[in-house]
Amino acid sequence: MNIDDIKQKLEALDASTVKGFVLNLYQQYPELSTQIETLVLRNDPAALSTAISKRIQSISRGRKFIDYHMSFAFAGDLDSIVADIEDGLLESTPKRAFDLISKFLATANKVFDRADDSSGDIGGVYRDSVLLWLAAANAWKNSTSAGAKINWPERVYTLYLDNDYAVYDSLLPKSAILLSHDELTKLAWRYETELRQALKDSNDDDQFNMTALSSSVALGSVAEALKDPVMYERATLISSPEPNDLEKKSMIKMYLQFNHTDGALRWLNTRWEPRFQTDRLRLLDEAYVQAGNTDALRKIRHETYQLDKTYSSFTRYLECLDESEKQDARLEAIQLAEQGSGLADYLATHIDMLLSLNEPARAQLLVLANPQATAGIFYSSLLKLAKQFDKHQCWLAATVCYRGLLLDILNQGRSKAYTHAARYYKKLVLISEQLQDYAPLDDHASFIKQLEEKHGRKRSFWQRVS
Repeated sequence: MNIDDIKQKLEALDASTVKGFVLNLYQQYPELSTQIETLVLRNDPAALSTAISKRIQSISRGRKFIDYHMSFAFAGDLDSIVADIEDGLLESTPKRAFDLISKFLATANKVFDRADDSSGDIGGVYRDSVLLWLAAANAWKNSTSAGAKINWPERVYTLYLDNDYAVYDSLLPKSAILLSHDELTKLAWRYETELRQALKDSNDDDQFNMTALSSSVALGSVAEALKDPVMYERATLISSPEPNDLEKKSMIKMYLQFNHTDGALRWLNTRWEPRFQTDRLRLLDEAYVQAGNTDALRKIRHETYQLDKTYSSFTRYLECLDESEKQDARLEAIQLAEQGSGLADYLATHIDMLLSLNEPARAQLLVLANPQATAGIFYSSLLKLAKQFDKHQCWLAATVCYRGLLLDILNQGRSKAYTHAARYYKKLVLISEQLQDYAPLDDHASFIKQLEEKHGRKRSFWQRVS
């Protein structure tokens, strides 16, 4: 049965049957006890709050190290606490929801001190819970006079100070959920004052002014909450009057996020280092799309395609052309790919371009002109090309690719991959049955002889191909 069938059947059951089933689950499956207890306490906010508080206390008092493999289940437990606060208490009793999510967030430092969160799952739960803190605070503020009297800008400011593990990175950018425009403006002024003072107090011996950096980031985050890219720019320029290209990217993204195209173009049209040219072109593309400037967009997409020569860039360029222009552009792309560099990484791009343009014969000629470079293409890319040439029955090019894959494994002695190597060997045997002329490559018998001379002692490999 699908989910709709289940819903329909459940509606037909009487309440006593469902209650009996839930009770049986509670008795038979202890791992479901927390979820069931939360469910039955939904109509008793005080009792539900007490139950959730005990779960948070258990997290806070924990001492056992949470290794990488345990972190996923632990993150699930954390997420269930946050979900139960939101689903069970936020709407009915926002004050209780606020108190509990505050207690939950207060456990973050202790948890990170005893956890391997390489996956980022634990941190993700805590960062997401910050949004619930803002929502609960806003609901409490709007529902009671006690909540309205709280100095919420100060609460936000104080909470953000405890951001050692980046848990509160989303607090300031999303603080418009809770704070008014005037409150955000005053908070921005506070951070800007701190920033300027930190820079004033610094001396030439300070290699890294952490206070200034923190205040600058905070000011930029409040600017994001205010949807004010000019303020965000000011936050950057106060501490970095001549911003580097990474700082320019950050400001440009903020201008584009809030549809201030002119501000973005102002920075995009400054001088950039060559290594950031691809980023600049991508952002120019986004800016011209936003501005509706089709002529400039066409020029930028052609420049991008000429720079990286990838099929994806070429297709984006085609979107800007009239139907009458597309055939000439296609011929240009073929010519450009056939003139491709012999370096392995670039060669893979050119071969992929020809295959994507449905020109497998031309792609094969490019491979045969550069067999050694082709064999040196990164493993996963080479495997993809091998399968494509196999599909198009371009046996010589497929041979180059499968030989490269086989030799990559054997030359490095990666015994755990010998099963894959044996598969490539057998593939070469099957291809040899299709080929009469191997020129300009060594024929199959010569290749196998060389293979036996160099790797004959790798018995576990040869056992797999016998």
